[in-house]
Amino acid sequence: MIWHWLRFILGTVCLGFGLFFLVSAVVGNYRFKFALNRMHAAALGDTLGLLGTVLGVCFYEGLCPTTAKLLAVIALVWLTGPVSSHLILLMELTAGPYTDPQGTPDAQGLEQSSIDHDRHALARSQREEELP
Repeated sequence: MIWHWLRFILGTVCLGFGLFFLVSAVVGNYRFKFALNRMHAAALGDTLGLLGTVLGVCFYEGLCPTTAKLLAVIALVWLTGPVSSHLILLMELTAGPYTDPQGTPDAQGLEQSSIDHDRHALARSQREEELP
């Protein structure tokens, strides 16, 4: 009987931990204005949020085939998540600032980071130096 209560308490703590990180990732994606900060918030929600919620469900289920499948899902997301977030961030940094069809920069008022602008300026100056 005590084991059931312990599983319930551990599962609830893990679910609370995971939900906290998922909610903070959503808030971070809307609050931060630079691409690197938004990607960091999304990565935390992806890794820690998923870990907490799935571990909470694993504690609720106990040892069964469902638990093994849930742990396989965690492993798969942890292997593919960093690669996909890195590629998305690389695309955002190389694409330059967004302009909507009316020509106004970034309809949401978000600005590119100074690192991004410095990198584009450096690439432009290197291209100009290569010209004869």
